[in-house]
Amino acid sequence: MEKCSSSGSIGCGSAAEIRGGLGIRLSGKAELVAVADNDYGRAEAYANSFGIDRRYGDGHDLIGDPDVQAVYIATPNKFHHPFTLAAARAGKHVLCEKPFATGVEENLEMIDACQRAGVLLSVSYYRRFYPSVQRAKRLIDDGAIGRVTLAGIHATHFLGEHHRPDLAPRRWLIEKDMAGAGVFQRAGSHRIDVLIYLLGTVREVHAAIERMGEGYDVDDASVALLRFHSGAQGFVAMHHTVTGSETDWIEICGTGGRILLDPLDQCRVTIETSEGRQVFDDPTPESSTLPIIDDFVRAVETGSQTICPAEEALKTNRVIYGGYRSSAEGRTVSLN
Repeated sequence: MEKCSSSGSIGCGSAAEIRGGLGIRLSGKAELVAVADNDYGRAEAYANSFGIDRRYGDGHDLIGDPDVQAVYIATPNKFHHPFTLAAARAGKHVLCEKPFATGVEENLEMIDACQRAGVLLSVSYYRRFYPSVQRAKRLIDDGAIGRVTLAGIHATHFLGEHHRPDLAPRRWLIEKDMAGAGVFQRAGSHRIDVLIYLLGTVREVHAAIERMGEGYDVDDASVALLRFHSGAQGFVAMHHTVTGSETDWIEICGTGGRILLDPLDQCRVTIETSEGRQVFDDPTPESSTLPIIDDFVRAVETGSQTICPAEEALKTNRVIYGGYRSSAEGRTVSLN
C-alpha cells in the first residue's frame, strides 16, 4: 500500500492559509513539509509561521523536491494547468484548488497527464463534505422529497473589497489574465458542483453573464438556466455587485417536498414535506478542507477514488464554460 504523508503547497495565499493548507496541518494523515510562492517573502512568512523548513520561490522547485509525495496547488487559476502537468511528470499526486483550470481543454490535458503518470488528481470541492450537504444527499437519495423537479442557487456579495490596498494579494481574482473569468466561475464552481453531486450531470445551459461593476475586467453578474439529465430544471443567480447582507443558499424542490441549505456555509438544512417542517443545524467543521485532505490521502494509499475526482470536476467546468459560451452566443448550449 502506497503511503502519502509528505505534502507541499504551491501558493501561500488565503487558500493555503485557511483552506487546503490548514486542512493538511490539522490532518493526522498528512504533513505539510514544503511551501512555494512566486513571492518568496510570502512563502518564507508562511513557512516560519507554521514551522516548515522548506520554502521555495518557484513551484517547480517544490515539485522537484524528492521528499514531497503530493502537491496542493493553491495558485491563481492560470497556473493550475502547468503546475499539474509538471507534478504529473514528476510522479506527484495532485490536489488542485477550484476552478480546476481555465478551460475544458486544459482539464482534459490535466486528467490525461495524471492518468498516464499513474498519479491521483482531485479537486478541492470541499463543500461536498459539509454535514448539511451529506444530509441533503441522503434525504434526496432516500426519496424524502420525491422526484426532484427544480434546483436553485442564489449567491450574492460585494467584490469591491478587492480594491482595498491591504488586499492587493487577492486582486488577481478580478483580473482576467490571472483568474480566467469572474463570478460564474469563482462562486459558481463550488455551488454548481454541489448541485451535480446531489442531482447528477447537467445536460444543457443557457446563461446571461455580464460585467456590471467598475475597476475590474471579469464578470460580476450571472444568471443561468440548467437542465439535468434526470429531467430536473435548475437556475443559478450569482452577483458580486450587491451591497448589504450576503446571500448564499441552495434549494432543491421535488414532487413531495423541498430542501433548503441556507446559509450554505453554516450547515443548516430545512426540509418541508406534507408531514411538516424540520430544521437541522449540523455542526460546522473546524476546517472545511480537513475531510477532503483525509479523503485524498485515503484514496492515494488504497488506490481508490476521492469523493471529487478530476472527472467529476470536469462536469462542473463543462457547465461553467458552456455558460460563458451560451452568454456570448445568445443560445442554449448542449453539454452532451
